Order: sequence, then C-alpha cells, then structure tokens
Amino acid sequence: MQNGKNIFFLYYIPHTFHKSLAQAVRAKDLDILCSNKKPLRRIFSYIKFSLFTSPYEILLCEGTFLIPALFKILPFKKFKKFIINISGDPKLYYIKTKNMNLFKRFLHLLAIPQVDLFICIGEMERDLLREIFPQAKYIVAYPFIEEERYNKLLNLPVKERFNHNILFVGNGPDHFYKGIDLLINTFKIVKQEFQDAELFILGNWNKDIKEKFYYQGVHFVGFSQIYEYIENCSLYLHLGRGDTFPVSNLEALLGGIPCIVSAYTGTKELIKELRDDFVVPLDPKKAAEKVIEYFQLAEDDKKDLSLRAKELGKRFKKELVLSEFINKWNSVMREL
Repeated sequence: MQNGKNIFFLYYIPHTFHKSLAQAVRAKDLDILCSNKKPLRRIFSYIKFSLFTSPYEILLCEGTFLIPALFKILPFKKFKKFIINISGDPKLYYIKTKNMNLFKRFLHLLAIPQVDLFICIGEMERDLLREIFPQAKYIVAYPFIEEERYNKLLNLPVKERFNHNILFVGNGPDHFYKGIDLLINTFKIVKQEFQDAELFILGNWNKDIKEKFYYQGVHFVGFSQIYEYIENCSLYLHLGRGDTFPVSNLEALLGGIPCIVSAYTGTKELIKELRDDFVVPLDPKKAAEKVIEYFQLAEDDKKDLSLRAKELGKRFKKELVLSEFINKWNSVMREL
C-alpha cells in the first residue's frame, strides 16, 4: 500500500526506539503533535497539514493518534488519512482500568476504531487492544537494546557472587505507571528479612517523588551508567502498571540479572521463560515473598538463572529486532 505514498512520523517526543521504527519505514518527521505544543496549536497545525496534503498519506503516530483519528470521523475526504499507531505507552491500560479522565477516555474510545493499524509493543499491549477493540488490526513488535550498550552488557560475565541489592530503572514523572509505590512497599518488606538489602532507582525523578518515597536503603541515583549497578545488584524488580515493554528489563537480563515483574509489565512474556513464578500480582506482599524466595535460593540456582537471563537478553539485538519488524510491516502492508 505504501508505494508512491508519503509516510509522516507524527511524534510526541520521540522515543529512540519509535524513531528507529520510523526510520526503518522511511517516514518523514513531522512535529505538529509533539509534546512541546499546546493542544489548540496541535489541532490547528493538524488541520493545516491535512488541507495541504493528499488524503492518501500514511500517518505513523507515536501514541499521537487522537487528533488525526477524531478528525477522520468528520465527513471530509482531506481528513481520511491512513493512521498507524505505535502503542508503547500506558494509554490502553488506563482505558481498561478507567484510570483516565472520563471525557478523555470517551474521546479515545471514539478514536481507536479509526486507527487502521496498531504496532503493539509486546503481547500485553496486543491483549489490551483486543480487549478494548477486538476488530483492531495490529502487528506485534519489540524494542531493542542500543548497540553500544548491548555489546557492553553482553561482555559482562554471568554472575558468580550474589548480594541482596535490587535494581530498578525508569523515569518520571508518572510514578503510578512505573509502580514506584509498589516497588518501595515491596522493598520495605524485603528489608525486614534482609537488613543489608539496598534498592537502587536509576532515572529522572523529581524532588517531591524522592521525598515522598524516602526509606532507609532506597537510593535515587539519577542518570547513571547502568553497568556498575548491574554488577552491584543481584535482582531487577519492575512492578509497572501498564508499562509496555521496558528496555531496562532487557538490559538487566543481558547483564545477567534475573528480573521479577508485575503481571502488568509487558516483559512478563519474556520473564515467564526465565521462571514462570517471577511474574507477580500488583501486590507488594506477594512481590516481596517472591523476592525473598529468590534471595534464599542456593548459589548454583542463582547462577543458572543469571545464565538464562543473559540468553534471553541476547534476543534484543537491534539488527535482529528491526529485521523482524520490517518483515511484519511489509507483510501487512501488502494485505491492506
């Protein structure tokens, strides 16, 4: 379908991975819906763009489908663009759980059926989409680990010695989405059992969040190189609420650290291959029980998990991931 047609990448920030997908399909960057523009300006910019382009153009949206999809409902050919959305944010989870402004949720439920194709980042996002709109067309894609980081993590040895330190990597400001409250409350229980336990939180978090979740043994370390923390920790813990497919999980695995994740963290499909019971409910008590159980394993069992974690992480090499995506993209485009 895309032969002879332009593909425009309507980005929000953009995320490095989403930008790579856009580049892979030769999409042209278009900033009219980006995060630094106010809502009214986005709307007027989109109207202007639509009026001066062909209705047959393809829009590749970085979760920015709402305005194009709502305009598509109008009975004007200029607004009947072909919309493809990269679903890699918590929107679908928030729609499912009704953790969204009522009016905003209503608009999204109107807009979703107007999207022609979804690129779901992982199986969890696909399942949420099916639940909300069973008729949706989609392909499932996966993120990759940046090449330089991939090579460095690959060269880290399988762990031989273990401690009670826990690692988490994620950025604010949405601490609910990242499950920071669950993470801290889980750690509090673990800390009672293992007094030497430490929790290292990498990423950008504001002062209010740091003060709100302050607890002995919790370290918000900002933007730091992940390698030293992988070497200094024995477990990665991620209790997201709709966190699509966090690359930090993949990096931890490739670095040889086993991961325990929530049932609403998309990497659960991968972690199940590591150990099925390392996927836990959104419940700090149950998550803590699993962390404690892991820390109590024999050294040889932990070494085995470290080795298996590294093997799982190897799958997310950039060239392999993008090659698989392009094959799926070409296949579905031929059918549309």
